[in-house]
Amino acid sequence: MPTAHSVMLGLHCKRTEAVDLKAPILGYIRSTYSDREADDAADDLGSVQQLRTDVSAAANGPAQPAMRESLSRYFRCLTAIENRFPISKEKGHAQVAFVWYDAFSPKKKTSQNNIHFEKAAVLFNLAAVVSQQGLACDRTTGDGLKQACQLFQESAGMFSYLKDNEMNKLDAPQPLDLSSEVVVLLEKLMMAQAQECVFHKAVLDKKTPSVLARLARQTCLMYEEVDRAFQGPTLAPYFDKSWGAHAQLKASLYDVESLIQLGRSMKAEDKINVEIAVLTEAFKRVQATKKISKAVSADMFNSVNVVQETIQHALAKAEKDNATVYLMRVPPFSDVPPVQGALLVKVVPPSNLDASQEGIFASVIPESSAKALSKYTDMVDSVTRQMLDKLANATDNARIRLKEWELPDTLEALDARTSSALPDAVVRELEDIQGIGGLAHLKGILAEIGELRHGVENDLFACQQVLDTDATADAECRAAFADKWRPPAPATVAKPYWDKISMFRSSLQKASDSDQGVIKRLTDNEGAFANLTIDAALLQMPRLQAPMVSTGPEDPAVVVATLRRNLDTLQTFAAERGGMEEALKELKKKDNILPRLMATSPQGHDALFAAEIKKYDSVSDDINRNLTAQDETLAAVERDNKLFRTLFDVSGWRSACDSAAAGIREQAKAFRELLDHLSEGLRFYIGTSEVVKKCLQECQDFGFTRNVQREELKQDLERRAQQDESEKLARQMAAVSMHSQGPNAPPAAYPPAPGAPGAPPPPPPQQAQMQHQGSGPAPPNPPPPPPEPSPLQGAPSDHAAPP
Repeated sequence: MPTAHSVMLGLHCKRTEAVDLKAPILGYIRSTYSDREADDAADDLGSVQQLRTDVSAAANGPAQPAMRESLSRYFRCLTAIENRFPISKEKGHAQVAFVWYDAFSPKKKTSQNNIHFEKAAVLFNLAAVVSQQGLACDRTTGDGLKQACQLFQESAGMFSYLKDNEMNKLDAPQPLDLSSEVVVLLEKLMMAQAQECVFHKAVLDKKTPSVLARLARQTCLMYEEVDRAFQGPTLAPYFDKSWGAHAQLKASLYDVESLIQLGRSMKAEDKINVEIAVLTEAFKRVQATKKISKAVSADMFNSVNVVQETIQHALAKAEKDNATVYLMRVPPFSDVPPVQGALLVKVVPPSNLDASQEGIFASVIPESSAKALSKYTDMVDSVTRQMLDKLANATDNARIRLKEWELPDTLEALDARTSSALPDAVVRELEDIQGIGGLAHLKGILAEIGELRHGVENDLFACQQVLDTDATADAECRAAFADKWRPPAPATVAKPYWDKISMFRSSLQKASDSDQGVIKRLTDNEGAFANLTIDAALLQMPRLQAPMVSTGPEDPAVVVATLRRNLDTLQTFAAERGGMEEALKELKKKDNILPRLMATSPQGHDALFAAEIKKYDSVSDDINRNLTAQDETLAAVERDNKLFRTLFDVSGWRSACDSAAAGIREQAKAFRELLDHLSEGLRFYIGTSEVVKKCLQECQDFGFTRNVQREELKQDLERRAQQDESEKLARQMAAVSMHSQGPNAPPAAYPPAPGAPGAPPPPPPQQAQMQHQGSGPAPPNPPPPPPEPSPLQGAPSDHAAPP
């Protein structure tokens, strides 16, 4: 049966349509070079065409062992084509339209005249095939887990290679499954699954609980990243909900698992009090895991229930040991040092994508020319990468500095209440409360407690019914058989079960009293708990306002207007950088020097490269001007922001917000306390439910056994009563016969019975035996001895055996 620990995800390949590569590229070779070169390349192009056909057919079926090599070889061939024959919509280029369907929305298809689109799709399928191979490994063994871990890391490496080398060369609009958001998400998903394999391998290797806790914590953190990506505004409507639910379940599960292992580590160190604190927190968090798993599948829910039982049993034992042996004060969980994750996986880059391994099209374009073109391509890649890094660094620098200056948050606070008014600790606390469901989570636990209590009461009633049924049946038998019914009275033999039922009812009554108190607290604070959201908290925060009277020469309105104008200028610079990035990519895509390279001698290649690379200087100059202007604007923003914070007393406003947040902190504290009480009550009812079900089974076994023994004894007594009645009737008939044979009775048709008046004396035993052997049927067998009384009969019956 699949469990929440064992289930992992593999990726489906992208599907494609048939594409004619051969004819357009042959046409390009004929028009650019000659018919002879085209004829020389025909066989190589035919091989590439057949390879694409094979790859396309394999993409529609399950992953085969040879599919990985076919995809790798086809990618190498595409790289060889890229270095020799330009494919685009440009006049004079080979016109090849590559068509691929979306991997996660199979009805959507995209067509691009761009060989990088084809290469990106092939890389995606290669990563998908490797993920399926990792999924197919036997992950119940150490070797299987090691192999799966390696394959998941290789799959992540292919997604990383796709992101760094092909994704930024696609035409707009990009298909969403080949966008940076999806590719980065899938890379993180593969890495999280690789880390999960490391954890399971460590469990099989019997590593210490402290090591397992760190591995589980890292797995949790990695799945949390994946979950956040799935919940992003772009990807949430794109992926099926089951993907996000899977990542959320894994993150929650390994968060709980890290606490379980930490508890075991504390137990090994005889820190029972810390173990209790950790396991108590684990029990609370596993409730959220159960809620997530219930929305995934019944198998996942059942497996999480097993985890909950593990926590509950370990916690019960730890509490018992502490109460009887250690007597240590249990600290709050907030005092327990957090577990630090241990990352033991890394991205493994692909190692079999080098196009020089193929050696195709050498007769058309010599390998030396291809290598020279590759050298120029590397130069272009280096130059463009430097410029792109400059653009990215400028954007990051502006964002970081504005964050330090609390901009534009403080300006927005003038117009409306924003989350910047809340202290960071309060925001995190409210996000945590909202993350577990807030008030609905408390009500959900309370409803679960009510269901468990109802189940316990029903089981106790069933126990009582079994015992009452046995007592009623015993009373009926005693009334029917009077003093002949000698089994032990139900009040004696059933007393242990009645004592248990009484004890359970007493515990339930005490728990009910406690439940009423919790329900009252929840009812009294329902409104406050419902307002434990960021939006509701913002309504309680003071507004940032302009001073009533300005004491300085600066006009507050002018300062605000200037600051906003400079922030708008920074936004303009950022938009310009986006345009520069697109222009740089477009320039690189159109940069085809192959014809000029073929016409230049090898000695002139360096001069050709130096001249061609200058076409990027204009973009570089624009980038430098943009960065210089941004630095000047940032300096002005820093100066104006200092004046703004002074005029509007931002520090005083922050203090007022912190004071206003005190009530929110108290409400959050009360929420946490009530959550603790509810979690404790849930633990009690879960444990009580288990022991009451066990008691019900014992009562049912007791009632069944008593019923079987009672039926046996009833049958025995009824049989003996019938025998007594038959004997009594025989004696009565004999007496009547003796009375009818008086002195004046006529001669009997038959000789009188032995022992009757007038009968001859009985023969000696030997003679009687000879008479019986000589003639007539043998006498009937003597009656069987009476059966031994059953355990339910008690003392033997007063009835004597028949004569």
